[in-house]
Amino acid sequence: MNTLSAIEAYEHNLGNGHTSLHCILDGIHCGACAIKIESHISKLSGVVSVRADATSRRLKLVWRPEEISSTKILEQINQLGFTAQPFKKELLEQQEQSLLIPLAIAGFGTMNIMVFSFAVWSGLISDMGEGSRQFLHWISAFIAIPVIGYSAYPFYVPAYETIMAQRLTMDMPISLAIFITLFASLYETFNGADHVYYDAAVSLVFFLLIGRALDQMLRRRSSQASENLRSLGHVLTQRFNSMGELEYVPSEKLKPNDLIFVPLGERVGADGILESKISEVDESIITGETLPRRLRNNDAVISGSIITGAAATIRVTAVDENTRLSAMAELMDDALSYKGKAQTLADKFSQGYGPLVIGFSLLGFVFWFFILKTDFTDALLISVAVLVVTCPCAAGLATPAVMVRAVNHLLKQGVLVKSGDALERLADVNFIAIDKTGTLTTAKFELDDSMDKEALEIAASMAANSHHPLAKALQNAYRATPLAGVREYIGEGLLAPDGSRLGSASFTQAEINCPHETSQPRLWLSRPGKPLHKFSFRDHEKSDAKMFIAHLKQRLLDVVVLSGDKDEIVCDLASRLGIDNFKSQLTPESKLAFIKQRQNEGDVVLMLGDGLNDAPALSLADVSIAPATATDISQSTADLILIKSDLIPIITALDTSKKACALIQQNLIFAAIYNIVTVPIALAGGLTPLIAAILMSSSSILVMLNAQRLKG
Repeated sequence: MNTLSAIEAYEHNLGNGHTSLHCILDGIHCGACAIKIESHISKLSGVVSVRADATSRRLKLVWRPEEISSTKILEQINQLGFTAQPFKKELLEQQEQSLLIPLAIAGFGTMNIMVFSFAVWSGLISDMGEGSRQFLHWISAFIAIPVIGYSAYPFYVPAYETIMAQRLTMDMPISLAIFITLFASLYETFNGADHVYYDAAVSLVFFLLIGRALDQMLRRRSSQASENLRSLGHVLTQRFNSMGELEYVPSEKLKPNDLIFVPLGERVGADGILESKISEVDESIITGETLPRRLRNNDAVISGSIITGAAATIRVTAVDENTRLSAMAELMDDALSYKGKAQTLADKFSQGYGPLVIGFSLLGFVFWFFILKTDFTDALLISVAVLVVTCPCAAGLATPAVMVRAVNHLLKQGVLVKSGDALERLADVNFIAIDKTGTLTTAKFELDDSMDKEALEIAASMAANSHHPLAKALQNAYRATPLAGVREYIGEGLLAPDGSRLGSASFTQAEINCPHETSQPRLWLSRPGKPLHKFSFRDHEKSDAKMFIAHLKQRLLDVVVLSGDKDEIVCDLASRLGIDNFKSQLTPESKLAFIKQRQNEGDVVLMLGDGLNDAPALSLADVSIAPATATDISQSTADLILIKSDLIPIITALDTSKKACALIQQNLIFAAIYNIVTVPIALAGGLTPLIAAILMSSSSILVMLNAQRLKG
């Protein structure tokens, strides 16, 4: 397989003339690196969007293939001094393991050189002769040169590549610091000086590698959730071949319309439709629902779920990157690559920080050597300390480290975050608007009484053209062939070609003759020349709805129910749940107007809804949440999706967003204080290169560890 076809195998056709590709980046260590990639690649003709994330070292590209190819884009990234390859989990593992050997060698060299350095330090106050001291210096040099030459390659190789690309990253000042310390020591050794700094040079590499290895470990731990999602669908699957015989194939090799056989206890390797009569599936890892779901013929089966009932024969509908699992993982990746306003400013500052670091270093050297007339090597080491300590990695990791933690935590709690900035906006929410049917209630309506079979058949055939919960209830009550030519008026009803209407009383022009019927949702069927027919349904609030509202009130959040149902129906539900404010008989336009009014009054509005008529309100609200059972339009509009049917995870999302924003602020304040304090100390000669390396590595690690404090 040539390079082009190898890359094309990982491309994903988005179906709108755009193609996407997920890549793993090598050589990216901070927000400044991400900014460089994004700013350069976004200017290429045909590139729709580019998101680089320094925390997960991931890159998402979207482009128009008729204008530019993925290989051209990746070539441009390589010219910037970074390496981009189509994402494979093995690449992440190789990157992490690649630091272990240089780290071990640097540690070995540090220990040995320290032994000789201690002997020299002791000899300076005892009777060690000059020849013995020089001999120990040369032994240290012979250890330091190969150790630094090999172990420091994670710094100087990327630095060289970026220089060739006429760009500057923080690997450049670090590499300068390492080699300046080494060459200063060699200079002193050739001149027979008492003091050399091989121990500082090798220790500098050792501690920088420790920081980078720990940082790498924390990154992997933080970003593993989306990879775990993808891996659930990568299984060995039994497929029926053209002869009707079973053969084992990797799930990635399956194709739509393949017929697969999944025995009891095995995981499904693709999205599909159940061909068997009946089975049972455990979707707890994906949806969080602990009880197995009963499957019937033609029911959908999700990749990654486990068959817990009778062995299932499944017709494949989607594989690999097109499965629901991959879609969820991709949404997570999109959210993780988000940068807040504060982080964007920090990244832009980091982008121009490299030249500033080198400028500070030169300033320190000039001041100490030329003005204060300090010894050349002492001034040089002060300059090296400035180079090392001023790395802005902590500022670059401030937001991504917390965002990754928050998104992964919420996924475990049953909330899929689609939009990274949604968490920032969610923390400021003070007003919550909630749709009734399907959000506060189960939306599993049942017909309340028996009725005319002819009317039921006609109503069911019209209802087959709608996703409204009451329409679905009619479909469940009577399986009818969808009637062609039916038009849906959102929030009102359905109109058939012959003039028949199915919907609300106002839409069907029905007269309400029974005002005492106040608590049941209804649909009316009007037919030319036929009497009106009423369909009554039963619905129940979700089991945790009352607790959910109580939690919102505890947090002093204003709550309103926005519903298209009758006033008496909404009032009945609101009183049972303890909600004081509700609006009934609302159209999609009136819901939209209500939210706009609250926003004009200064409220930050969170909208919860699941229906087609909720999509405009979800789009307008500052933050929007839809359950997994919502219509496709509502799900695509919402910022967060509830994987479970419970409402309590919304409380978790609200609390997590506030904690996440607080931690981001802490990280950014810490990063600012770190540079404000350490740079003057380094310029004043208060830091050795070794101490500077420890401080620099510690600052990034502390930011990552602070992000790990985000709990449920």
